[in-house]
Amino acid sequence: MKFFLLKMSVVGIKNINKEIELNFYKNTITKNFDVSNSHVKAIYGSNGAGKTGIVYAVDIYKNLVLDSKYLTVCNANGSLDCLINQNTQEFKINMIFLCSIKESENKIFSHFIRIKKLNNEFKIVEEKLSELSGANLNSTQKYSTIYHIIDGKIVDLIKKFKNVKELEMSTMNLLTLQSFACAGVRPYVLNNSKISKADKDLFGPAILLINFVFSITVVLQGTDKFIDYNYMFEQISTFITQHESSNNEAIQSNVFHGKKLSYLDSERVHKSEFGEYEKYIYNLSLFIKVFNEDLGKIEIKKDENGDYYECENIMVYKNKRISEKYESTGIKKLIDLYAALCDLDEGKIVFIDEFDANIHDVLLEKLVQYAMQYAKGQLIFTTHNLGPMDVLQSAKNSIDFLSSDSRIVSWTKNGNYTAASQYKKGLIKYSPFNIEPFSFLGVFGDEQK
Repeated sequence: MKFFLLKMSVVGIKNINKEIELNFYKNTITKNFDVSNSHVKAIYGSNGAGKTGIVYAVDIYKNLVLDSKYLTVCNANGSLDCLINQNTQEFKINMIFLCSIKESENKIFSHFIRIKKLNNEFKIVEEKLSELSGANLNSTQKYSTIYHIIDGKIVDLIKKFKNVKELEMSTMNLLTLQSFACAGVRPYVLNNSKISKADKDLFGPAILLINFVFSITVVLQGTDKFIDYNYMFEQISTFITQHESSNNEAIQSNVFHGKKLSYLDSERVHKSEFGEYEKYIYNLSLFIKVFNEDLGKIEIKKDENGDYYECENIMVYKNKRISEKYESTGIKKLIDLYAALCDLDEGKIVFIDEFDANIHDVLLEKLVQYAMQYAKGQLIFTTHNLGPMDVLQSAKNSIDFLSSDSRIVSWTKNGNYTAASQYKKGLIKYSPFNIEPFSFLGVFGDEQK
């Protein structure tokens, strides 16, 4: 099973106060679905335009779908107050994605979720999952509703589903604080030993949605949080395994590939995972060697702590040994990126904020070229570095420009001009660089007369 993000629209994150739409593929989906030349996208924009906001929007979306405590416990520090647009106090995101269940069978879904600040608390005020029956992503009338929730109440449900009253009772007072994935699917998984035919039409697509969100990896600068989504993974995957005889391909074929090993964001490694951890660190050392030939190996220093090992990675160079925590900023960035690039190589959807931070220009271009030529997944990244433009400008849906007033312009070939030359000259629509050297006169404290 494979997922591909076709289209994304978002508004209400940081300073993005107008809806922006990112397209990752053409609007008409044919049977010969081929993303080999359109699975990498770079997002450019001036400082403060909102590029990081786009990546934060995906991070919020993932948390809303998978974490039942996100709007209560996890937001206790008020982080959403800093991220949601302070004028609108409302955040909306819509993800249109393709699920390739078999080589010849693709399903396209649209998932919309909206949160709003009400009485000093953020609530989910609307959520909708729909399936496209046609081939044109923009044909709104071709989307049939799987479920639609407004202000915590189910207002529309796929007509084949019969246990409406039971579902309403089990989700009562929950759907303003949790997504349907948390409030509807998890209890069903835990409390039911048998799937009725009618239930499959609702919970099959809902489980596919969960798997899609599991397949998204987000890398934000300056964050080291780890949210354990594996509890949901284990419950639902066990449920599916126990019901393989259910004869429902939307559920049977759903092999979860979103599980994240806990050690990727922690120095604590469970003993049962230590063998995998050793392989991971060995491969990480091979990755770092590409950038720094002086690295000999990475040693794992471990101390036993019950069922866990407390681990510290030691970087062993020709003439020195240094703990990973004291490494250079550039090496630390590569270590952080490695897990995400592994996900990309496995076929997942990876968002990276400021991909170019602390990475040499030439090496950045080589990583982008690798992603274009060899990676199985989908890569979307923000950057200020113009180098990737030369690599990406021949691909499709590969370069977007975000203006300071929340407008997206996609690069299209214009004669012999390159994307980089057009951008530097301020010739990209809505993104003029009206700055000259004399613009800085007087701003550093010395008056210029």
